Amino acid sequence: MGTNQDDLLFSPEKKLIESCRSEITADKYGDNILLPRYKELLDSYEKLLRFTRKVTRISDTQGNALKERERKMKSLLDNSNQGFLTFGVNLLVDEEYSSECAAIFGKQIKKENITLLLSTRYDEQQKYEDAFNAVFKEKDREKLEQLPSRIIINNRYIDVKYKLINWLDKEYAIFVILTDVTDKIKSEAKVKYLIEHDSLTSLYNRSYIDKIIPEMLISHNLPISVILADMNALKLANDVFGHQTGDRLIIKVAEILKNCCRKTDIVARWGGDEFLVILPNAWHSQCLRIVELINRACQQEDQEVVDISEVVPISVSMGTATMESLDLNITELFAVAENRMYKNKLLDNKTVRKNIIKKMETVLEAKGIVPPGHIERLKKLSVKFAGFLGFSEESVETTELLLLSSLHDAGKVAVPEDMLNKEQKDLTSEELEIMRSYPEAGYRMAQSIGEPGVAEAILALCERWDGNGYPHGLKGAQIPYISRIFSVLKSFDLMTGGGAFESDLSKEEALDEIRNQSGLQFDPGLTKLFCDNLSNL
Repeated sequence: MGTNQDDLLFSPEKKLIESCRSEITADKYGDNILLPRYKELLDSYEKLLRFTRKVTRISDTQGNALKERERKMKSLLDNSNQGFLTFGVNLLVDEEYSSECAAIFGKQIKKENITLLLSTRYDEQQKYEDAFNAVFKEKDREKLEQLPSRIIINNRYIDVKYKLINWLDKEYAIFVILTDVTDKIKSEAKVKYLIEHDSLTSLYNRSYIDKIIPEMLISHNLPISVILADMNALKLANDVFGHQTGDRLIIKVAEILKNCCRKTDIVARWGGDEFLVILPNAWHSQCLRIVELINRACQQEDQEVVDISEVVPISVSMGTATMESLDLNITELFAVAENRMYKNKLLDNKTVRKNIIKKMETVLEAKGIVPPGHIERLKKLSVKFAGFLGFSEESVETTELLLLSSLHDAGKVAVPEDMLNKEQKDLTSEELEIMRSYPEAGYRMAQSIGEPGVAEAILALCERWDGNGYPHGLKGAQIPYISRIFSVLKSFDLMTGGGAFESDLSKEEALDEIRNQSGLQFDPGLTKLFCDNLSNL
């Protein structure tokens, strides 16, 4: 207590002492025989007042310290993220010691029945009531340990601890500690999900399969079938269009597998481009029906080309195996399915390759990357000129010229469409660099479908005989022979019917242009042969 408050509290007593002192010092009572006793009494009273004031100050200081300690304790409990409460034998909450109690229950709970707070179900409320009554009656703390340690309150997970405490010699209470662990449980569930699932597709991952396989191998699940699926042309998507396009294809295949399989089946991403499906209680015939569903779904997904990156087909090669008894090792089952998958992949490769080339031709013309009819005219021109050069229709050279007709501008599908639609003079230096990268994209595409010779030819189609071309500045015979042949054929078709000029040139005008570029853009020998024998083509 401060000095001002102290003076105010004992002001009457101080005034009384001052008045008495004045009377003692006055001559008026000097002869009174009681004056010494009066003076002694006044001294004692003043001494008692000083002592009383001192005790009061000490008491006030201790009281303030106690209040400060209570305030700190309350703040500590409020910030502990735990709820603390007590209730007695009447099962009504005596006190809630932290604000977390109101947060957990959504209201103030003092004088509320504890059983109604812990559960909304009558049967559970009755069990709590019986248990608490037994604890208060028998003082058996072990009964509290038998109560649920985790409950749900207002859709939140709450951990609960109970302690029987003795307030006074004969007065007991139960102290309850409530901890909201909802966020912890969600975090643990998220970590568990990430451990067991593929982050890209949300399918189960290989780690999860390894964990649950022992649980799957029970007679109740027989027969067990498996499907191993390997994506076709994923490397093409990654190499030409980038890994984002490849990831989109992986996600599409994952969705197809989930949609085609039963709810009881386990679908997992087994590796980069491989998937595994485990089918409990599925005979081999049932397994083959699901394979057929997957194939149909892939074909349906692949029918419409909306984006130039969709030249990469949605396609998987699959292998199956079925376990009818537990005598077969699960590793052997997977090996059988894997062998069948790779056999089917060899058979599928030709079809996939053919589909890629066909889709490429469609996209190149549909998006205006090549003029209408350009590819077919080049094919005819290639066969005739190859024959004149002494190559049969079945020769490697003729085959490569035909593939070049289909794929020579394939790399342009990797160039943004807005750049393709610009005139070269309007391109920025950065855009021009991107445009000039298309032979490399075409090279990667041809490599991805197993055509290394065609890939080399595509890469060199923008090279010039005089060495002023790109991307490597090859000169003369350094340029692949097939590239030199095709360069002449392509230029002739573009000038005469493919839109290289504002209006098509006549054959004679086109030949003059080609002769003018002999030794500059074109191989002089091939230029002369082509121009001298045009009438035979």
